[in-house]
Amino acid sequence: MAQYSLTCLDKQQRSLAVSWLYIAVGFLLASGIYPLLLALARTTYEMPWKDFFYTALVLHVDFTVLWWLLGIAGVFWTLNSSLRWERANKLAMIFVVVGGMIVAIAPLLADANPLTNNYVPMLENRYFIKGLMMFGAGVFLIALIGLVSALKVWDDKSESGSIHFGMTTSAAITMIAILCVVWTFFNMPSDMELGRSYYELLFWAGGHVLQFTHTALLMVTWLLLGSICGVKLPISSRVIWWLFAISMVMVLAGPLAFVQYDLQDPNFTVWFVWLMRDGNGIAPMIVGLAVLWGLFKFKNLSDHYMKASLVFSISLFATGGALGLFVAESSTLITAHYHGSIVAVTMAFMAMTYHWLPEFGFKSPSVRLATIQVYAYAIGQFMHVIGLAWGGGHGMKRKVVGTTQDIGVQAWVTPQDLVGVGGVVAVLSGILFAAVVLPVMLKGRREEA
Repeated sequence: MAQYSLTCLDKQQRSLAVSWLYIAVGFLLASGIYPLLLALARTTYEMPWKDFFYTALVLHVDFTVLWWLLGIAGVFWTLNSSLRWERANKLAMIFVVVGGMIVAIAPLLADANPLTNNYVPMLENRYFIKGLMMFGAGVFLIALIGLVSALKVWDDKSESGSIHFGMTTSAAITMIAILCVVWTFFNMPSDMELGRSYYELLFWAGGHVLQFTHTALLMVTWLLLGSICGVKLPISSRVIWWLFAISMVMVLAGPLAFVQYDLQDPNFTVWFVWLMRDGNGIAPMIVGLAVLWGLFKFKNLSDHYMKASLVFSISLFATGGALGLFVAESSTLITAHYHGSIVAVTMAFMAMTYHWLPEFGFKSPSVRLATIQVYAYAIGQFMHVIGLAWGGGHGMKRKVVGTTQDIGVQAWVTPQDLVGVGGVVAVLSGILFAAVVLPVMLKGRREEA
């Protein structure tokens, strides 16, 4: 039976990790309030509803899946690195924060020109592009720090070593993802015009590889949260080490597509679909089942809302993965698949944030409010995912404004109802997360670094 923990005794290292936590939570809050701020800031301008909706959508998605998720990755990588790299770590923070601020105000400085391409939705706006490049440089730097200062864990198969190895592989995978984007950029067809198709291709390889980063850190978080709840796993730390290693090997197979296929070859696209579908689910499935076994076997586990977060996160990830097996054409079924998987990561990271607050010297969050937030977020997201999957089965199109699509469903509750109501509940519970966490963080730490 194995248990896992991640402790950080160095005050300065912990202070750096806290800074990354501020960044992650701050941009998660920005992802929720940006549409409102955008509307208020531009009420004196004529703006077509389509541009407003899609601009808000692009900023919401990018702040959520890039700044929030990779901000939490920054916390992990900082805890996994040496203080020799403190200045470089701070420089990475500056790049990420300044890049995010530029991206946030980009629609106010020039025409937004939103594009809803996959993985990194774009604004065809020079300020947005510069901000995104700064962010990418910051993430690459902090991932590099997380990799080079933790190379000693590559052969450590102890419980602690397996956790550090998982974080190290996530850093290496992130660097590979960014390099895939750079490689694609320098090999783009010279006659290809800028637009949605251009950016779809630009981020296709790197976007798929980046999902392995989220999955690796998701497994790390499940293991840590399970141990926080008192779970003992039925698999050894050696097996966990090898599961992280297998995921890393799968990622290394990704760049082979650049050698075998032209960027516009359909096989290039299919290669990365296969890589993510068949290579990114095995390890988390094993870890998730082991954690669930431990959760339901051991009685009187502590931190009820932590246990609920784990169950919901694993269930959402499994739901998203299962839905991905039924994707055959472009519909909201794809959105349901991706939404379930990525929301599972967000839910786990939220629970980890609740744990980190007292661990980093802040007061503990309100257990009652945290419990309400966890259950509301899970219920809202399950409704949203089920509605998207149900609608997708009837041909409901992706990324369409409003819920007026006639998909032929005549029922008391329609897929659009579930999508709308579930989305509202999820957004409100996301705001509640900020309401629980931010006051605690703004009051400062009891133990200053």
